[in-house]
Amino acid sequence: MGKMTTTTARNERSNRVSVFVTLLMSYLVVLLIPVIVFWGLYTQIERIMIENANNSNMALIEQAKQVVDSRLDEMHLISRNITSHPRLDALLKAGSPQTGAEHYNYYTFMQEMQRYRNSSSFITDFYVYLDESDTVLSPTLKTTSSVLFSDIYGYESLTFQQYQADILHGVHFNRYLPVTEVGKGLNQKRMLTYMQTLPFGEKNNPKGALVMLIDERQITGLLEEIVKTNNGTISIKDASGQVILSAGETGVPDMGKAEDKQPVMTVSSRSARSGWEYVSVVPEKVFMEKVNMVKRMAAGVLGICLAAGVAACAYMTYRAYYPLRDIIRFIRQSHPAKEGKVRNEYDFIKSTMADSFGKQTEMKEQLSRQTPVIRSNFLQRLLKGNVDTADMSEHALEFMGISFPFPGFAVALIELRDASGFIHNERESEWALIRFVTGKVAEEIHPFTAYSVDLEKNQVAMILNMPEPLQDKAGELYDWAEQVKLVIEQRFKSEITIAISDIRSDLGCLASGYTESLKALEYSIFTAYKPILFYDEMKQKTGVYYDFPIETEIQLINAMKSGDTDKAQDIIQRLYHNNFSGQSISPELGRLMFANLLSTMFKLLNALNLKYEDVFGQAGKSIEDITEGSTVEELYREVKWMFGQVCLYVRDQRGDSSSQLLDKIKSYIAEHHDDAMISLASIAEQFDITPPYLSAFFKKNSGTNLTDYLAKIRIERSKEMMRDAKNTISHIARSVGYTSDVGFIRVFKKYEGITPGKYKETLHSLSSTLRNDHLNS
Repeated sequence: MGKMTTTTARNERSNRVSVFVTLLMSYLVVLLIPVIVFWGLYTQIERIMIENANNSNMALIEQAKQVVDSRLDEMHLISRNITSHPRLDALLKAGSPQTGAEHYNYYTFMQEMQRYRNSSSFITDFYVYLDESDTVLSPTLKTTSSVLFSDIYGYESLTFQQYQADILHGVHFNRYLPVTEVGKGLNQKRMLTYMQTLPFGEKNNPKGALVMLIDERQITGLLEEIVKTNNGTISIKDASGQVILSAGETGVPDMGKAEDKQPVMTVSSRSARSGWEYVSVVPEKVFMEKVNMVKRMAAGVLGICLAAGVAACAYMTYRAYYPLRDIIRFIRQSHPAKEGKVRNEYDFIKSTMADSFGKQTEMKEQLSRQTPVIRSNFLQRLLKGNVDTADMSEHALEFMGISFPFPGFAVALIELRDASGFIHNERESEWALIRFVTGKVAEEIHPFTAYSVDLEKNQVAMILNMPEPLQDKAGELYDWAEQVKLVIEQRFKSEITIAISDIRSDLGCLASGYTESLKALEYSIFTAYKPILFYDEMKQKTGVYYDFPIETEIQLINAMKSGDTDKAQDIIQRLYHNNFSGQSISPELGRLMFANLLSTMFKLLNALNLKYEDVFGQAGKSIEDITEGSTVEELYREVKWMFGQVCLYVRDQRGDSSSQLLDKIKSYIAEHHDDAMISLASIAEQFDITPPYLSAFFKKNSGTNLTDYLAKIRIERSKEMMRDAKNTISHIARSVGYTSDVGFIRVFKKYEGITPGKYKETLHSLSSTLRNDHLNS
C-alpha cells in the first residue's frame, strides 16, 4: 500500500514537471520571436540613423539659408534703392571740375546713403564709385579710388590695378567676391564683397559701381549652430559655383580634394532667391562613433533583456502552473475550507471583461449624443468644399445618420427675413430654436431626402438629394419650397426667402451649389420681393450691376493725391477689365460707371482747391462730350487720360523739398499710427516745426487734414486686420492706436458710414461669394 502511494506521488511530480517544461518552452519560443525580429530589423538602423543625421543637418542648413536669405534681401533692397536713386544718374554723368550744385548733389546723396546704412546692421559699409570723376562716395566720406584703396578699403590679395579692373570697372550683376582681407592696419577685416555695375543693367559701358562690404562674422555667426552641431564645415558657393565663404573645423577634409580618402557625409541646399549653394561636409567618423556606441549599447541592452526575459519566463511559467496545482490539490483534498479560499483568476477575467463592456456601452452612449454636432460640422464642411468626397465611406456616413441614396443634389438656402412673430427678445437661444424648427420642417417635407445645416444667425442651408431624371425636378423643387414657406409662415409666424441652386449629379458639386444659392439670395436685392429664388433664373439676368468698390475709389483718390500716374491708370485699367472682360454689361451701365469715376475725380479736384480749367485748360472737353462717347472703349481711353493729367498736374505743383518733407511726414505717420499718443504736436516736434505750420503745410500739399489722414491710415489698417475673422473689434482698435472701442467705432462710422462690426460681417460674406464666383468662372 505504501509502495503504491510513493509511485503515485512520483507520477504526479513527473506530470507536473512535464507541464512546467511545456509552459517554459512556450514562453521561451515567444521570447525568441521578438529577438529574431530585432536582429532582422537592426540591420537597417545604421542606414536610418545616417538618413536622420542628414535630414537633421539639412534642416539646420535650411534654417540658416532662410536667415541668410532674409539678410541678403535687406542688402538687395538697399542696392535697388541706391541704383534707382533719382540723383545717381546725374552724379554718374558729372565730371571734373565739379560745380557747387554737383557738390550739393554729392552731399544729399551721401545723406541718403547714411539713411540706408542705418537701416541694416548686416552691411559693414558700402560705397559708390563714379567713373567720370573718379569719385568714391560712402555714407561718411567722399574720396578717390586710389585713396580708398591705399588708406581705407584696400584688398590684401589685389593690386590697385587689379582692384580697378576687377571691381570698379568690371561688369557685375549681383556678383560676390570671395571672403578676403579688406582694410588697413587695425581696421583690417575679412570681408565678403558685393558688386553691382552702375547704371543698373549696363553691360557695355559701365559708368560706376556699387560695392558693399559684409563682415564675414555676420554670416559665419549664423552658421555657428550647424558647425557646433556636426563638428564639420559649411561652405557657401555663389551662383557660378565659386566658394565665397567657409566656416567650421579646419581639419575637415574638403570634398573637392581627391587625394583625401577620409570618408565624409555631404549635404547641400541651393537658395532659389540668391542662387547660393550651402554645402555641409561632416567627417563620417564623427557620426559613426555614435553609431558604434549605439550598437554596443544595443547589444548590452539585448543581453540584459534576454537574461531578464528568461528569468521572467521561468517566473511566469511558475505563476501559470501555480493555479493548476492548487486546483488539483483542492479537488483531492477532503477539507478545502482548511486551506482557505483560493483566488480564481477566471473570476477576475470575467469581472474585468464585464467592466470593459460597461465602459464601452457608456462610450457609445456619449458618442451617440455627440452625433448631431459631428453631422452638422461635417455637412458645413461639405457645403464649403472642405471634404474630399472620394474618401467618404458608407460606414462613416451611416455613423452620422446620413444617407444619399439618389444621384441628384441641390442646395437650398433659407433666410429668415422676419422672425419677430416667433422671437421676442432677440436671444441666441431663440434664434437657435427657430433655425432648428426651420431645418426640421424642411427635412420632413417630401419628396426629397434633405439634411439641414445651421449657418448664420438667420440662415439655414438644406442639402437636397433627389432621384433621376434630374431635369424634371425643377417643378418639384418649387413645390417643396412652397410647402416649407407655407408651414413656417403659418405655424411659426416667420417670413422666409428660399434660394435654390441648380441641380447637380455629383456630391462634390455641393460647394458650387452653396455658392449658387448664395448668389440667388443676394440677387433678391435687385428685384421686387420674391420668396422663392432659383439660381437658373438669376444667372440669365446679366449686366445688372458694375464693380466699383469703395476701397478701389479710396485707392484711386490716394494715387491722384500722391501724383502717381501709373498706379491711378492701373486701377482704372483693372476696373475696366473686371467689368467688361468676359461679362455682359450694357453701354448704359458702362457710362454710369465712368460717370462715377469722373465724379471721384471732381471730388478730388474740389478737395485740392483745383479747377477743371487749371488742369485741362480752356480747350478741354466738356463733361457732356466725354460722357456721350459712342463706345465704352472711347470712354475708357478718355477717362484714363484725364486721370493721368490730374496726377501730372498734382505732381508738378509740388516742390521737391515740400514733396520730400510730405513723404517723410506720411512715412512717420504710417510707422507710428498704432501709437495712441501720436498727435499734431508730437509730429511737429519730431520734424522741428510748429503745429500750425505743420497743419497748414500738410493740408496744402496733400489736400487733406493731417487728422483725417491719420484716421484714414488707421481705418485702412483696421480693414486689413478685419480680413482675419479671428481679430476682434477690441483687439483691432488697440492695434491701430485707439485707447477704447468707442472712439474707434465712432471714427470708423464717420469715414466709412457703417460700424466696424457690420463692415467685418459684410466683408467676410462678400469675400466668400466672390471667391466662389471666381472658382465657378
